[in-house]
Parts: sequence; structure tokens; C-alpha cells
Amino acid sequence: MRTHRVRSVLLAFAMLGPVALTGPAAYGQSQSINGTIRGRVADPSGAAVAGAAVTVTNASVGFTRTVTTGNDGYYVLVNLPLGEYTVNITSTGFSPLKVSGVNLNAGTEAVIDGDLKVGTADTAITVEASIASIDPTNLNVQRTLTQTEIENVPLTSRNPYNFIVFQPGVSGHPNPELGIPRTLNTNGLMDRINYQMDGMVNTEADRTGLRLFPIGNIFVKEVQTVSNSFAPEYGWTTGDVYNVISNSGTNDFHGTYQFIKRWVDATAYPLLQNKVTSPTKPNLILEDHSFNVGGPVKKDKLFFFGSYEHVLRGSPAPVTITAANAAAIGLAASELVPAPGLLHGTFTDVRADYNIDAKNSIFLRYNYFRNSFPFNTQVGGINATSANVDFKDRAHVFGLQWISTISNSLVNEFRFSVPFRSNTHFAGPSTGKGPAIVITNVAAFNGTSSGGDQYNDKQPSGSENISYVRGPHTIKAGFVLSQLQNRQRLVSFNRYTFATVQAYLNAKNGTDPYGYANYASQTDVNGIGYTSLFYGGYAQDTWQLSPRLTAVYGIRYDRFSSPQANANALYPNSRKFNVPSTNFAPRLGFSYRATDTTTVKVSAGIFYQQTPTNLWFNALNLDGSNRTSSFTYIGGASGTPGRPAFPTVPASGAGATQNVTTINPNIKNEYTWNINAQVTQQLTNHISATIGYIMSNGRNLPWMHNINVIPTGATLADGRPVFSAAVNSSTRYDPRFDQVNRVESGANSSFNAMFTNVTMSPMRGMQFNASYTWSHVISDAPEVNTFEQNLGVSNTLNRKFDRGNSSVNRPNAFNMSAVLEPQFNVSNRVGREIANHNMLAILGNISSGDQANILASNTTFYGDAATSGVARPAFVGRNSARGPSITQIDARYTRTFPKIKDRFAPTFLLEANNILNTNNVSTLAITQPVNTSTGVANGATTTTRTSVLEQRIVQWGAAIRF
Repeated sequence: MRTHRVRSVLLAFAMLGPVALTGPAAYGQSQSINGTIRGRVADPSGAAVAGAAVTVTNASVGFTRTVTTGNDGYYVLVNLPLGEYTVNITSTGFSPLKVSGVNLNAGTEAVIDGDLKVGTADTAITVEASIASIDPTNLNVQRTLTQTEIENVPLTSRNPYNFIVFQPGVSGHPNPELGIPRTLNTNGLMDRINYQMDGMVNTEADRTGLRLFPIGNIFVKEVQTVSNSFAPEYGWTTGDVYNVISNSGTNDFHGTYQFIKRWVDATAYPLLQNKVTSPTKPNLILEDHSFNVGGPVKKDKLFFFGSYEHVLRGSPAPVTITAANAAAIGLAASELVPAPGLLHGTFTDVRADYNIDAKNSIFLRYNYFRNSFPFNTQVGGINATSANVDFKDRAHVFGLQWISTISNSLVNEFRFSVPFRSNTHFAGPSTGKGPAIVITNVAAFNGTSSGGDQYNDKQPSGSENISYVRGPHTIKAGFVLSQLQNRQRLVSFNRYTFATVQAYLNAKNGTDPYGYANYASQTDVNGIGYTSLFYGGYAQDTWQLSPRLTAVYGIRYDRFSSPQANANALYPNSRKFNVPSTNFAPRLGFSYRATDTTTVKVSAGIFYQQTPTNLWFNALNLDGSNRTSSFTYIGGASGTPGRPAFPTVPASGAGATQNVTTINPNIKNEYTWNINAQVTQQLTNHISATIGYIMSNGRNLPWMHNINVIPTGATLADGRPVFSAAVNSSTRYDPRFDQVNRVESGANSSFNAMFTNVTMSPMRGMQFNASYTWSHVISDAPEVNTFEQNLGVSNTLNRKFDRGNSSVNRPNAFNMSAVLEPQFNVSNRVGREIANHNMLAILGNISSGDQANILASNTTFYGDAATSGVARPAFVGRNSARGPSITQIDARYTRTFPKIKDRFAPTFLLEANNILNTNNVSTLAITQPVNTSTGVANGATTTTRTSVLEQRIVQWGAAIRF
């Protein structure tokens, strides 16, 4: 019934959108795929010129709009299509002024002041707009990657989400596959990203930090990233807004075909692969075919764009089972071959743009993604091929935008989207029939423990935004409604675990069929379906207080309503989910143009994070009822009574004492309060520099602890309480359960950063952007319900025992991007051709190493099993170690050859990531033995290195553009 009501509301939005006078931008972002031109028209004395006609023209799509200046000389044109504009300003008694080369990128505002000269229509004045990135009315810490950068920078992963690390105030690691970049620091928090496409929803619902659907680089036009202190129209994140702008058709036919292939022989040997056990360099193949085409169906009226990309990538995982153990176990040679890990990714995008009339324009977009990935999970290492599982991923996305110019001062924008994604791990042709067999630290075979799960995410969303210009005020109001429809199913398996090869052989030949260490089973047939409702609204005003001073102020409200709880849940706190309702977020900022080339900006505000739906799913799933029919038998002569004889798969068994995950009834929504200050100086017509400060304090951050354990009265040397591992009425407050892990709000973080940014807009074929950020972030609890972390605190009675460096604390971070195609004036025609049309594009990402925890080797030594991933030796702070620094420089060389028939431009490219082949270790897992009575370390540390980054990868390709 609830789903039907929401669909009806969204349908009403769709019908009323073009004429409504109240509404939002998607996730409150009206300017996410459009731009604004504003300014003031004055006479030679500086006095305002009222009634001047200001006409903006985008010839590529036949767009024209005219407004007149008010009595104060101000004008504003909002929601303009992206592209290059010409601005014409005319007024009786003055020479016409024409300003050309006004470039609008996503989310930007161009300020074009018209200083008119006395004259006639015959004495027109033409000037070129300054294109230095100074944007005097925009308070955000942000960056937009242009189409030139998108098309030409090195991207061996073929993953545009990696561009998120190339902006001020953000640090993290690119992902070599199609997922999100890793351990992102966004305002001192891990992976707080509001992913969007064309300003519409693209954020996965279940865990913080995930994008909903992958995208292909072939259909990306621009990427807008906003990292701090955005206006009230932006919402649902305490971190970063990452908005991908899809390409569209224009009045000119344009297109690209591109082929890229990995040069395996030139690719470096993986850093952490053991050359003794796996001497052969893996076959890290990649082949990518892509094309796009766009153009007019009817000039100035109807345009089309379509694209297709298919990527085949291999990530072989060597098997480390020794020949001797394989022979003893009886594994065939085919079980020991490296799992090829072949990703087959397909991206399709179709878009139509229609200028209905002078006042209405619409675009429709459909995206499809498919990923078939055999040998995806439980591969390599001790996993034989019969333990591998395959992966299938599908996504369908429909999006619509309708912009209506109701009058010269009133513009409405409506958006509607329906993204849907479904993925699952399943047994492939090589997967064993079961039961799965694991010999600890030796081999896993005969079946898998990683198949049968499924995740579905559908988020129909509707939104509107209204913009009203009145004198020096640009007033906006908005509303957004999104229904999150999720279904999750966990893995199902039957598994025998043996301590030694001999124990397995004895069970196999019948000598000792009970000689296994344990038998475990889990079955999830239907999973859990649940629906949440998120909505929010805002109102804001951009007020031109004077020709040099602008204020942006307003307020935002969001509500993240939970799904229905299980009223019959065994644990009381899980029978009802309370929804916080006080999420008001005021914001205020000022921009002051101290001179024509210097701008000072200061802003502050509160920002709420949307709730990850796993907060509620985990409470529904782990409710103490043993929903997944999980049970375990202990083997051996004195094992669990009724234990099965190997390899029997019992239909049922006695479930172990259950663990519960629940939610504090008084939980509140996470938010940050931010302050940033920036000074931007235009150095030349093409170069600008910014220095800034960011403070972001996280409040009501979620944290988790086990509330069911009763202290024994003993403590470790540093004061942490000791508990009993036994489960009974004297050791557990509720003896029906072992752990009751309750998610609370109230954790805090503190992020302080200084940043500098230098931008060179396109000049003689070259453009450049570089940022350096110095920062420090402290928090008092590990992260909960993020993609990369879901941990409790190490002292269930005192959260602040974990106060220390955040997991994403990187004091130094530098990133840069450059596209360099210098132009040389050579008199000789052949020499001129050779010297020109050579492009070098570079991406650089250099940062401090990641923080690392030093954990006790016995992670449950003080009796609270919930601390197994966070228990440290006594007197050792959280995240007190750091990995080595990271240096990754990627480069691409592109050679463009003479055009064929003056239209088709063939190119050749050679690209490499980590061109210096730096040994980048992103993660240290450090353990240390401790005295189990005191917790004091009593031995040397052991360190295991892992990395999400690659050694040098080399690829070549060819393309033809028209």
C-alpha cells in the first residue's frame, strides 16, 4: 500500500513538474547539470543601467534566452544548458557589448558584468571572456573535470569514479576495477559520497560510500565534484557530491570509436605476488571497445546521443596449494590453475534532448549495465577452482529532466529517475557440488561458502526546483522524494573444516568420519525485502548585496524514514524503528570581490548524511530468531552430540546461541557542521590560485558496541573491563543471546585542513589543475555501516577509549591533472605537422600512507567477542601506525594524425598507470601477542601487507573521432 502511494505521488510530480511553482533539485541540486550567467550592467560612471537587454546564445544547441536588467542593473539567467555562450548586452544610448567565449561547466556560475560605453548601434564592442576559474559567487570547494580531460587523461581501469580523488580536500586510492575508490577521506569521514548522474540518484542504499550503478567513460561529458560547504540546494551527504554529466547531441554530428588493449608484456609483476610459489606473471588482459555518436535530428530542436562500451578484463588469482598437499588430498591439476577472473562489462547509454518551444526543454536518458564475471569470489590462495563462484550484475536506469521558463524571472526544473540494480554470486560450472571442504591454511575445495546471495536496489525518485529572480535576489526552493526498495539475501552453504590434511583423509576413508574441527551450515531461501522513504526540501537566496558582495543563505530539512520493523522480534529494541525528525540544516556564506581579480569567500553550515539502510536490515536480519537456519557442529570424539558423519549434509541442527544487532531507540542522524574560507586570485586571463581552510566537525556519528556482556570486575592494565566467554545469566544481561551489538549515535570527529589549488584553463592547447591538502582528523569510534568498515568499539563501556587518528587520516595529499598539447609555429608544413598534434596527459596522486591499527594476536582475550577486529594491546592507541607513502603517476601520450576528408581524425594512444612502478602498499595488518591477563604486549609485531593499487599497467589503443 505504501509503495502504491509513493508511486502515485511520483506520477503526480511527473504530470505537474513543468508548471509547478514549488519544488527541489534532485537531492536538492538545481545547478548540477546546468549553469548560471549573472552580472551587473553599468554606465561609464559606474551607475546602474536599468532595462538593458541581455541575450545569451548557445549556438551548439540553438539555445537563446533574453532578460532585462532591473533598476539596480543586475540580471541573472539560471538553468542554462552547458556549453559555450555568447552574451550580448544592448541599451539605448550605448554601444552594444558582445562577450564571447563564456564557458559554462556543470554547477558553475559565470559573472559577466557589462561596462557599457556611450555610443550607437554601429559602434559595437566585442571582448573575450576571462576563463580563469575564479567563479566569484560560488562558495563550494569544488572542481569540474571538462570533456577534454575526460576524453584524454589516462584511465587504465576504464572507471570514471576514480576522478573523485582529483579535487581539493579529498584523498583516497583509485580502484583498478569498476567499483568506487577506496578509503576516501571526505571532510574527515570515510566514503561519505552522494553519487549522482545528471543530478539524479546514483547512491547505493545499503552502505555508506557505494555508487548504485557503474558508468562507462564513453558517455561521460563532465564530472562535477563538490567537497565542502555547499548551498542548501545540496543535501544527503556530510562529505562529497560526485555528479557525472552524460553527453548529449548538438547541431553538429560528432562521435568516437576507440579500441584499447593492455600490453601484458610491458606490464609489471604484481607487488605482493609470491614469485616463489607463483613465478609466472599473471595474464592481466584488458580489451575495451567503445563508440558514441550524437547529432541533430532537427537543427536547434531535437538531438540524439548514443554510446556503447564493452570491457574485458582479466584479474588472475594464483592458487597457492602446494603440489604435495594437492597430491595427498587428491586434487586434479585442473583444480590448481589460476582463476582467470574475467570481467565482461557492457555499458549502454541513449539520450534524447528536445527543445519543445522557446520556454520548454526536456531530455530523456536510458542506461544499461551488465557485468558477467566468472571466477569472481573465493579465488586464488588456498582456494581450488571448485571453491570459486561466479558473479552477475545488472542495472537499468531511466532519467528525465524538464525545464520550463515560466517568465523571465521564474524558471522551473523537474526531474524523475528510476534506477534499478540486481547482483548475485552463484555456483559456476567449475564449482563443486558440496559440501564445501576447508583444511585450515592448506586448501578449500569441493564447494563454496560464498554463493547464493543477492542484492536488489530500486530507487524511484522525483524532484523539482523553482528559481525566482527578483532584483538582486535569486530565490530557490526545492523538494525531493525517493523510495528505496531493497531486497537482500545472504549466502547459503554447508561446510566441513579440518585442522590437518590427515584429519581430512581419515574422514574421507571412513577411519574417523567425526575427525573434523567443525561443520557449519547456513540457508537463506528468501532473503528480506524492505522499503524506506527519504524526502527533503530547502529554500535559499543568493543576494547581491552590492556589486562586490554576495550572500548565500537558507535552510534545508531532510527526513530518512525507516522500513517497518519486525513487531515480533525477540529483542525489544528491534520491534520498532524510531526516525529522527529534527534534521534542520541552516547555511550561510559570503563572497566578496576585493578586486576584479581577487575573491574572498567564507561559509558555514550543517549537513546531514542519509541513513544507510543496512542500519535497519542488520536489525531485521540479526534479530535473534536464527532466520538463516544457521547451525554448527563441533567434531572430534567429544564433539556436539548428534554431529553428522562426514560427508553427510544434515537437513537441520541445533542453532548456536545467537548474536543480535539492534538500534538505540533514541538514535539521531549523523551530521557535520562545516566552516570554510577561501581566497582566490586570478593571476592571468587563464590561471587562478586558491588558498583555503576547512573545518568539519562530525556529530552524532554512528558507533556500535556489545551491550549484553556483564563485567567480571577484573580489568586489563589500561582499565578495559574483562568479561567471560561463557553465556549464562551471570555473564549476559540477556542470556538468550551471546552478543547484542547496538548501534548508537553520538560519536564525534574533528577535521581541519589547509588546501591550495592552482588551475590553468585551456591556453594554447594546455590545461592544468593541482591541489595540495594538509589535514588532520581525529575520531572516537570506528566507522559503522560503510562499504569498507563496520566495527564496534574496543571498550563497550567507554567509547572515548578509541579516540585517536581516524582510519582516513592522511596528513598530506597532492593530486594533479594536466592535458598538454602545446602548439608550435613551424614554417615547414611537414615539420609543423610533426611538431603539433602531440598530447601528453598526466594524473598524479601522492599522499601520506594509510593509518593502521596494531591489534592483539588473540583478539578476544578479554572476553568480548564483539571486539575481535578492534582489540589492541594495552596502552596502544587506535590507528597509531602508518603505512608507507603513496606515489602514483599515470600518463597517456596521444598522437593525432591528419584528418581524413577534413572530418575524421585518427589517433593513437599509449598509456600507463603507476608509470614509475612505485611499490604502493595501501594496507598494513599488524598483530602483536599480549599477556591475556593484563593485555600488555609481550612479543614482536607481525605485519601483513596488502594493496588496492597496482604496479605499472601499460595499454595502447587507437581511436577515430569526427
